[in-house]
Amino acid sequence: MKLNIAKIAFAALILPASLGLLSCESEDENPTSESETQASLKATATQSSSGTSENGRFTISGFTVNEFTVGTQDVAMKYYASADLVGGIDLGGIQLKTTLNAELQTSSSERKSLNLVSNGETKVSLVGQGNTPEGNYKQVSFSLYSNETSSDPMYQKSLFITGEINGKSTQFWTETEKVIEATSESASGIEVENNTELLLSFEMEKLFAGVDFSNAIDANNDGKIEIRPNSPDGNAELLAKIEANLESSVVLKKR
Repeated sequence: MKLNIAKIAFAALILPASLGLLSCESEDENPTSESETQASLKATATQSSSGTSENGRFTISGFTVNEFTVGTQDVAMKYYASADLVGGIDLGGIQLKTTLNAELQTSSSERKSLNLVSNGETKVSLVGQGNTPEGNYKQVSFSLYSNETSSDPMYQKSLFITGEINGKSTQFWTETEKVIEATSESASGIEVENNTELLLSFEMEKLFAGVDFSNAIDANNDGKIEIRPNSPDGNAELLAKIEANLESSVVLKKR
């Protein structure tokens, strides 16, 4: 009888401890989920108030823009979680999270060609939409996408701009698929809740910063200035400068 009583006492001590371990394991395997909201990511081209306008078309650094299309893919979004911000932690002590597997990021990551300027008028194109964690979004990165469809006007182009320089038809394009990181204007990011619209703003004055289009030439005299890889007109320095500006030309905003 004494032996049975000892066994019962031992079991009484062990059982609560075992249940406690199971409880901890369950909590670790199923962390508290973050609240989500519907949101969208869009893109457009913008010019500063100092830019000039001609017949409804804007002119930056001597380039009057008629059409602007960009190819995007592989979007990644980083944000400050709402719970961390509510906790009063200094921004320097908060780790940015990535919206892995969120509908908004998955939808935005699909390959697509976005029309940002058409017939000289700026357009707003949808990149993606869907559920995403609530929080303050600080960065959106994406890769430029060079189209592989031979019948598409964007074939072997990841960014394509047409217009005029001094009245002469002009085309600029690049094949690069480099990663572009758009950072929010605010250090605290953009608050995403209740169907927020995020905006990738391609700022034309930044894209053409330091570019002197008066040096653009039509070397083969076909009536068209081409600024592109392996261009028969040359213009290699202009191409390199614009490509170098790409990484700093896109800003994340709230629409």
